[in-house]
Amino acid sequence: MGFNKRWINIDQIKVQYNTGGIDAVKRYLDSPDALIITDEESSDILAKYRSKVSDQELDKIINKYICI
Repeated sequence: MGFNKRWINIDQIKVQYNTGGIDAVKRYLDSPDALIITDEESSDILAKYRSKVSDQELDKIINKYICI
C-alpha cells in the first residue's frame, strides 16, 4: 500500500462537480490520505466540507466559485 496524496484546485473541483455533482466532490475530497490545496477557493470549500455543512450549503459555496 502506498501513501495517496492529491493536488486540489478549483478546476479539478469543477470537473468533479460537473461530472457527478456534490457527491462526486465529497468522494474526491475524502479518498486520498493527504490533500495539497493550491488555491483559496478550494481551501474554503474543503474547510466548509470538513465543518460538516449541509449538502445544500456546500453546493451553494461550490457554485459561487465555479460560477454555474
